[in-house]
Amino acid sequence: MNIGNYREDAAFCTPVWKGVEWVPLNALGKTSYTNSEMKEIAGLPVKSRKNCIHNLYEAVQLYLVSGFTGCFDNENNYVNDVLWQKHKTPYQAVQNNTGCCATDTNWLAFFLQDIYPEMGSFCYSNEDGNGHITSYIKDGKNYYFLDMMMCRLDSQKFFRPESGKKCDLIESEWGGYLFRAENPLDFCFFSRECFLEKGRNPPFCFYLRENSSVSATGLKFIEDKAVFYIPNCDNPALVYMENNAKGAIEFVELPVELS
Repeated sequence: MNIGNYREDAAFCTPVWKGVEWVPLNALGKTSYTNSEMKEIAGLPVKSRKNCIHNLYEAVQLYLVSGFTGCFDNENNYVNDVLWQKHKTPYQAVQNNTGCCATDTNWLAFFLQDIYPEMGSFCYSNEDGNGHITSYIKDGKNYYFLDMMMCRLDSQKFFRPESGKKCDLIESEWGGYLFRAENPLDFCFFSRECFLEKGRNPPFCFYLRENSSVSATGLKFIEDKAVFYIPNCDNPALVYMENNAKGAIEFVELPVELS
């Protein structure tokens, strides 16, 4: 069943960068439900909803019919002059059905963390102190990358329906599509190129959080340099760091005040 810009019967594999392919959302499985049936599932208790979801396409279908909305919902805490933003848990993300990029990433984790061999977060940091959290799924030798913020209903207008045509990709916000790569570093280089083509400053750092969900993110400016603090409990793994960046990243223990 088609929904938003996603096509249940789409079939393509479009190389977009060395080692990176654009694939349809159904590459990890097609839906078993009509959109009307999914709306009924959206009305079930949270744990019952989870039992109905079997793949990424169905999760995004539920996400869209549920009308997840964006908002700034992190809990801010200052610990030793570091601004820590505590993120909603996966259960809270589904329960509230609204939130930031960390929340929608945890929303997806709630439904898929037991379905695929590995899933986690693909994150990046900018020199101005901003950052972003998206989702990845590892199935076999391949990583699949998707930005749940771009899957929201209000984001569908920023990209074209799945076609596999590069002309549509160029005219769209790429984050709304699903990409496949064996090496996450290749996807980092592709992402940097997309930022540059859109006239935006690319992030100075890309990293994975290999836990299915994200707990918190810390930030402190030290001599005008943005330093990001990522808790070890999220199993972070650095993928790319730009040389001479005006920013840094440190993997640290989560403050007891946030645990």
